[in-house]
Amino acid sequence: MAAETANSDVRPAPGPAAPAEVLRTLAATAAGLTAAAGPRLAVAPVGGRAAHHAADLRHAAAMPERRRADFLAGRAALRRALAAAGLAADGPLLPGGRGPGLPPGASASLSHSRGLAVALAAPAAGHPLLGVDLELNGPPAAAAHLVLGPDERAGLDPDAPGAAQYLLECFSAKEAAFKALSPRLGAALPGLRALRLAPAVPLADGWHAVARARAGGPPVRVTVRRLAPGAVLSWALPAEPPVAPDEPCREGTRR
Repeated sequence: MAAETANSDVRPAPGPAAPAEVLRTLAATAAGLTAAAGPRLAVAPVGGRAAHHAADLRHAAAMPERRRADFLAGRAALRRALAAAGLAADGPLLPGGRGPGLPPGASASLSHSRGLAVALAAPAAGHPLLGVDLELNGPPAAAAHLVLGPDERAGLDPDAPGAAQYLLECFSAKEAAFKALSPRLGAALPGLRALRLAPAVPLADGWHAVARARAGGPPVRVTVRRLAPGAVLSWALPAEPPVAPDEPCREGTRR
């Protein structure tokens, strides 16, 4: 089970529907994860047609309209990701703890942004820590202090070229890491600033970072994939050695 979000105060305001470029890149990312025998990624549009368990529909009926649409899209994406991972996907997926209730032996996470829901799922035996985050419009520069620690903000000029993208990618990476770690750390991980990003291996299609909770806990490796200008997808998985040096992330750690 994984948390669905870390801090609603940082969430960007709703924007227009996701562009076709985002959908194409998400499809390519899902295919790449499948080809690499990694977790399965699934996408569902808010308001799209999908089969839902009766218990999920009853739970959603009491929600405000917008929340109900997001909830059902998230469950549709989650059910598709579970099925793609070879896991049971025919039961209810009601909230449990800080995230969606999952079938036995499953590890999963979900995220919503601008009319899209994404879910990542895998057998828990191979992926005990797992988190995903979709951001189709970034947080405002004024929210940097809610996302970045003092060392991560040092020397950051909010008006400099690339500053908005840097904040967006750090925010999304920390959201994914928070979702992966919070079920294990609980109250010891109160928010995004309790996570620290350190550079790892830059890749042509994104960058990896190791997120560490100041309260301890296992490191996770976060991949941040640029989907389109101002749009990213991040996913967090258990880190494999060697662990990156304990330095804050900096703009330019990705190509």
